[in-house]
Amino acid sequence: MLAPAVLARHGMAIMTARTTRVLGTLLIAMTAGSLLLVAMESEPPHMAATGAVIARLQYNASNWTVSRPWQRIVVHASAGGPDRLPQRCHFIIHASPSGNGWVTPTPLWDRQEPGQHVYVPGQNFNSDSIGICLVGDFKDHGPGEPQFAALMTLVHELQRRCDIPPECVYLNSELNPDSASPGAAFPAATFNRHLYRPQ
Repeated sequence: MLAPAVLARHGMAIMTARTTRVLGTLLIAMTAGSLLLVAMESEPPHMAATGAVIARLQYNASNWTVSRPWQRIVVHASAGGPDRLPQRCHFIIHASPSGNGWVTPTPLWDRQEPGQHVYVPGQNFNSDSIGICLVGDFKDHGPGEPQFAALMTLVHELQRRCDIPPECVYLNSELNPDSASPGAAFPAATFNRHLYRPQ
């Protein structure tokens, strides 16, 4: 019969080998599950803004003077509304960088004035809603990744600066059932999932 000290060491070796096998199996199962979830993702993997995109936004948010009690953000697309819709919003997000970068504040934002970009029967949402217009038609194809990243960066900045919670960030079609803007192919679920949520 083996001495107790030998049995203890032998049992420890069995326990260590069993623990290693269990942890290894658990790690493999978790990795396979993660890969399956990624494969099941139905929308393109739009990412939050990268450093390259942020560097090309070219507006200086630290210079903003926010003097109006903004309560909401409403996102539009230029193809889903009137021809002058971009100028009726507070920000325009271009499909490719212009001389002003991806994002251009309009004079409405500079003057902190209400826009004329959203219609909600019986409500005056224009008085306290920040309008953002993406340039493009997203009926069949969503925005490109850099344009989408510029949108997310701008929305995050506005949420933080104006204390706007995620439940007050809308797509125009959510407020106006007669509108499809910003378009059927706009990645709404990804957009909502990546809104700024204070910790």
